Amino acid sequence: MKPVTLSILCLLSAALSAADLALPAPRKSGGMTLAEALNTRHTVRRFAERQVTLPELSAVLWMANGVNRPDGKRTAPSARNRQEIMIYVTTADGTYLYDAPAHALKEVTKTDLRAAAGGFPAPCYLILVADTRKQTQRDFALIDSGYVSQNIYLAARSLGLGTCAMARIADRDTLRRELALGENLLLLVHPLGTPAK
Repeated sequence: MKPVTLSILCLLSAALSAADLALPAPRKSGGMTLAEALNTRHTVRRFAERQVTLPELSAVLWMANGVNRPDGKRTAPSARNRQEIMIYVTTADGTYLYDAPAHALKEVTKTDLRAAAGGFPAPCYLILVADTRKQTQRDFALIDSGYVSQNIYLAARSLGLGTCAMARIADRDTLRRELALGENLLLLVHPLGTPAK
């Protein structure tokens, strides 16, 4: 059976719910060891055309900042447990907000914001934003986004995907407007996909 792409599942889910897309449960054991992921981790700026599958995206999002304990705490640490880092996912099908407690994607807009996020042609981008209502100290938000960013790198590598953390965002104004960020901090973007050969 061929891997089901995010595009196909987004189309199917549109018939069920205009706003939510449930993610498959992420695999939480097995695979590449942490030492192997660290040893082979590298920045990827060129991506193959292959789409990121929904199981792959589910795994990356959970490893990046998903809930890993019954008390709601996350895979990434956060100062004072404010859990202020939000992850938006933008693809050709639209843009979604990762809801970690529900392990689901909430539709934000049907607009593809990949070009606004960055200049690399990738199947999807992860956009890291700090909720300033939860974390008022900018320094803590910057540090916390670094934890999530490193988790994205290691998650991608462990799945045979590639990524690149970028603070130089192509069109901040468009992202801020389309995501209705208000006072929230737009921090980093990560193109995500299969490395080009």
